[in-house]
Amino acid sequence: MKNENIRVRFAPSPTGFLHIGSARTAFFNWLFAKKMNGVFVLRIEDTDIGRHMEDTIDLIMDSLKWLGITWDEGPDIGGTFTPYRQSLRKEIYNQYAQKLIAEKKAYRCFCSPEKLEEKRKASTKDKGSNFLKYDRECLNLTDENIANNLKNGINHTIRLLVPDNKEINFTDIVYGKISVSSKNIEDFIIIRSNGLPTYNFSVAIDDIQMKITHVIRGEDHLSNTPKQVLIYDALNSGLPRFVHLPMILGNDGQKLSKRHGSISIEAYRDEGFLPEAIQNYLALLGWAYDEKTTIFSLEELVAKFNLEDINKKPAKFDYEKLLWLNSSYIRNTDDKILSQLIYEKLVKSASQKNTEIISEISVAKIERIIPLIKERMKTISEACKLILPFFYKVQYTGETINFFENEKSKAANILSNIINVLEDFGDSQTTSLTFKSSLIESELKKIADKLEINFRKVAEVARIALWGEKVSPPLFGTMEILGKTETLNRLKDYSRYL
Repeated sequence: MKNENIRVRFAPSPTGFLHIGSARTAFFNWLFAKKMNGVFVLRIEDTDIGRHMEDTIDLIMDSLKWLGITWDEGPDIGGTFTPYRQSLRKEIYNQYAQKLIAEKKAYRCFCSPEKLEEKRKASTKDKGSNFLKYDRECLNLTDENIANNLKNGINHTIRLLVPDNKEINFTDIVYGKISVSSKNIEDFIIIRSNGLPTYNFSVAIDDIQMKITHVIRGEDHLSNTPKQVLIYDALNSGLPRFVHLPMILGNDGQKLSKRHGSISIEAYRDEGFLPEAIQNYLALLGWAYDEKTTIFSLEELVAKFNLEDINKKPAKFDYEKLLWLNSSYIRNTDDKILSQLIYEKLVKSASQKNTEIISEISVAKIERIIPLIKERMKTISEACKLILPFFYKVQYTGETINFFENEKSKAANILSNIINVLEDFGDSQTTSLTFKSSLIESELKKIADKLEINFRKVAEVARIALWGEKVSPPLFGTMEILGKTETLNRLKDYSRYL
């Protein structure tokens, strides 16, 4: 297969954000092109006027680029078969339609929507069937009839003349040999009355013109394939290899939706997922190298990916597994890179808050914090929530203010001892030399011995005072990074409530 001129395409409709299913399709096409040294084409299918959203074209392309999916030909960079937007290819579709008319493989239909509806009602009444084929009223119009209708400006569509009793056969790499009888397909419209092509016509023409060798797309397009095969046949064109990817369902077996954690790729990016983790997870939705390997580098995916390994069984989207994968990638990411990602998101978040910043946010300081929280990070957004209290004054809630309601005097005594001990740590101007986590821990343990209490109680009081929550990053490392002055300020602030 490597000797073929492999050409694949991803052809999104700009009707919204790029979601998991479409991203999976794009990634599988891209992986196959990379593996086979082929060409990956980005094509925009923008002839659905009712649902078209122009600004989502850039959003889709930005999401693809963030995922690391680049294209060899496309609307922004051009290529051999420009243009790569269907709305700019209307004349091409019209030329093919006229060719089919001239060869008696298609014909003009002047039946109005109202007339077609009447035909359907009458046919339903007579035959009681839900499948109603167009009766080909316009197929036998004379040239004079057609000329007069065109002269009078009567709206018309163009229909493909579907061969009678023909077996439509094609082989899908995932679903195997498929055969459909043409008796179940009416003479379907290929050009609408507004001059725009229907989906099946435009996609077949584009794939023929752009020499697409493998059509890799979602299973929901499997039912469209017989009509597209008829168009290929009418144009005496060889078929591409078809690959229909399995459906993606939620863990409950229902159609994938936001309630399953499925959101747009842009939203995953904003939430702080790493593109490498999303790539890895997309690959696992319907494809598997073996029964045990879960984590793959991009280079491994390109090397190991095979269309024949795609499973026709529906894939199940598991948000928790995606989070786990992302946390694995975070743990294996260099701290300097993580620091920059967190810094950018933290600064953006800080600009939207009104709380007082207690120290300048810096990449260097974040890099010192990361070892304290790295094992707990699942996303960059979650890291920001863990890190924010290092840079803002603690906001005590009613719950934390009253946390020691039944033992205020005991907590106050512990806090007073902590403050006294920490104040003895060198001069505040030289805290980086003396205010170290190991020394802080050692001294606070002495307090527990002195008061004859469990050390966890001392740590609990310090944590609530410093962090305003029951859970914080490792306490003594947190105190070292906050520094002596800020640590004491927070302890004294909370002591006022006790």
